[in-house]
Order: sequence, then structure tokens, then C-alpha cells
Amino acid sequence: MITPKLFILPLFAAVVTMILLPIVRRLSQKVGAMALPNERKQHGFAVPQSGGVAIFFGFLIAILFFNRTSPEVLGFLLGGTVITGIGLLDDIFDLPPITKFFGQILAALIVIYSGVRIEFVGNPADGGLINLGFLSLPFTFIWIVGVANAINFLDGLDGLAAGVSGISAWTLGMVALLSGRYDAAVLAFTIGAAAFAFLPTNFSQNCNRKMFMGDAGSNFLGYSLAVVSIMGMVKVAAAFSMLLPMLVLAIPIFDTGFAIVRRLLSGKSPFEPDSAHLHHRIMHKGFSHKQTAFIIYGVNIILGVIAILSTHMTNPQAVTTFAITAGILFAIAWRLGLIDIKKKAKS
Repeated sequence: MITPKLFILPLFAAVVTMILLPIVRRLSQKVGAMALPNERKQHGFAVPQSGGVAIFFGFLIAILFFNRTSPEVLGFLLGGTVITGIGLLDDIFDLPPITKFFGQILAALIVIYSGVRIEFVGNPADGGLINLGFLSLPFTFIWIVGVANAINFLDGLDGLAAGVSGISAWTLGMVALLSGRYDAAVLAFTIGAAAFAFLPTNFSQNCNRKMFMGDAGSNFLGYSLAVVSIMGMVKVAAAFSMLLPMLVLAIPIFDTGFAIVRRLLSGKSPFEPDSAHLHHRIMHKGFSHKQTAFIIYGVNIILGVIAILSTHMTNPQAVTTFAITAGILFAIAWRLGLIDIKKKAKS
């Protein structure tokens, strides 16, 4: 059922986010949540890096008018508060990875306890469903923490994580709406609107305006995309329901998957940064930062359209479409050199 809230709440979230950004920027400077220039960060001046706080509160304030206080929604908001808070502390104090991981674990456990779970996955062999049973909890946990980290890994270029998150959220919202999951659709559209509202500030080269979203933003957006994908798609009893969010989020999932494999095969920690992510490889082809971001946006939109169209396909057609798309993405990633194995030099 389409109601005015489907349009009003996303618009409200975008407006609140834009209003809060200058306030959050000043507070970031006061508390020391700043990204300083270095060999991996090419901006020429210190940039406040807690813009994700404005995204979170823009979304939160809008959802307070949602008037659907189900346990799942409350758990989602509480988990989002936890993961944003830990991310903000990391933006200020540069916490060790294990502390950030603990925040992701806690947020995931909170929302799982509220009832957000992946209970079924499709069986490609016969188009039926597999009841995960007791595996539902670890499967859901891995999905939420995995997507949160995937968006975090993707946040290495102006506008990239926010733009991909916004496009993915609105795609998830469309599929949820087509599946009759109105609550999840409103949440997804509102998240996407808040993310899009951050883009002008993130793309700006004005030292008095520019902001990064920081771990507070990337972790919150990744966590939110994982949760709304479960609420809007995975709980629909269809054999390809789990494939849809994987298709929508294919860019961060593939980029993170290749990064982990690349680093492990090179004898490095999977959390050790490198310069072989998708956006790095595209820029090596001669594209600018903004051009690279828009190329990835375009691919993300294409994947979103395929996901939406797949809701009108039979189970075999949807599974085949997913397999073909995954194969094409794998070939492109391989061609770009996303698995460029370089052995770590021995000291």
C-alpha cells in the first residue's frame, strides 16, 4: 500500500541530514574527528570525518514519525545507534579493528534478537526453499557483519560509499514495495535519501564544507542495507529471495571478497589496506575520482534494474540471471586486476 509517508519520510530525512551536516562538521572539528592528509588520503587539508552521524540522525528523526514500533524496527534502530556510536568513537580515537568488530557484533546480535533473521534460502537445484533451522542465527549474523564491512571497505573515494548505498537502498525499497513489504520499503527509501543528501558535501572541494562519512557512516549504512534486505526480501518465501540482495549489493560484496582473497594469498592480513580496490583499478585506466564514482554508480543501477526485473521472473529464470550476472562481474573484476597477488616482502 502506497501512502504519503513513502515520499514524505525520505524527503524529511534528506532535509534533516543537510541541516545537521554543518553542525556535525563543527562538532567534528572540536572533538578531533578529522582525517589528515597522508599517502593514502590525497586531500590537501584536514577534513572532518563524522558526516555519518548526520546521515544516522537524519534517518532516525524521520523514522520517529513512522508510527510502526514493531520489535524489528526498534531492534534495527537500537542496533544502528550502537554501530554508529562505535564508528564515531573510531573516527575520533582511531580504535583498534577488534573494537570496531565488537560494535558490529553487538549491533547484529541486537537486531537478530528483535526478530530480523534469514530463515530460508533458495535451493537452485529444484527451485524450492531450504529451512535453515538453527543455522538461521549464524547465517544472519554473517550477512549483517559482512555487508557492514563491505560498505566500510568501499569507502575509499569521495561519494562512492554514499552513492552506492543510496542506489542500493532505493533498489531494495522498490523490490520490497513490489513484494508487499511496505515497512521495509519506507525504511529503505529513507536510508537512501539520507545517504544521497550527504553526497554534495562529500564531493565538495571547498575546505569549509567538505566532509567524509567516516566509520560512523559506512558502518551504519552497511548495517542498514543488510537489515532492510532481510526485512524486505529474504523473508519473502521465494526461492531466489536471498539472491536479490546479493545482486543489489554485488559491488561491495565482490570488491570486499576479492580484497580478502587478494590479501590472504599475498600473505597479508585481510584488514590491511591496499590500493587494488575496484575504484583504484578504474582510476588506473585514466579516469578521475568523480568519473570513477559515476562509472560504479552506473553499474550499480544496472544491477538494481536486473534485480527489480527478476521479481517478475520464474525461479529458474531468476537463478540463471543471477549466475550469468555473477559470471560477468567476475570476468570484469579479473580483467581489472582485482586479484593482483603481490607477495609481502620479508623483513
